[in-house]
Amino acid sequence: MDKHGVQYDLQWSCSGQPFLTQAGKLTDVARAAIAETCGIEAELSTTGGTSDGRFIKAIAKELIELGPSNATIHQINENVRLDDIPKLSAVYEGILARLLAGNAV
Repeated sequence: MDKHGVQYDLQWSCSGQPFLTQAGKLTDVARAAIAETCGIEAELSTTGGTSDGRFIKAIAKELIELGPSNATIHQINENVRLDDIPKLSAVYEGILARLLAGNAV
């Protein structure tokens, strides 16, 4: 725009910084719990939208996010399949059991 002599005013605000923590024990136990409960190998990915993790990254050595997938995530009338709730609960239980037992996998 400068090149063409256009007058403009830019305004920008940042509502949250991106974050990435190194994979470690939490990632390992989460992947193991997912494999045991769901029979799949979890894929590590940084795709997706915004995250509340950005608010606690500064105090977290390692941070992961996981949950049920669905076509309506973060939209009006967001919903999940009822069958996914017990499975997700079992994954969380598996993560906690491994962490509290001190087992990495």
